[in-house]
Amino acid sequence: MKWQVTIDDNTQIVDLPDDSTASDLVNYLELHPDSLLVLTDEEKMIPIPLVSKLPEKPIRIVLVASGG
Repeated sequence: MKWQVTIDDNTQIVDLPDDSTASDLVNYLELHPDSLLVLTDEEKMIPIPLVSKLPEKPIRIVLVASGG
């Protein structure tokens, strides 16, 4: 299945198997899972847990920073 994935202002189409999880997407994009949030890209953004199957909706990845 193809998903529209937006990171910052960069939008791309990602083709992964139908049963892919948010973790599969993060690994495909070679991102570190502790530094981001995976959300539906709609008016009301809903978090997608890494272990959950990706919904049939556009996806937004928000990169976060933390420090001490």
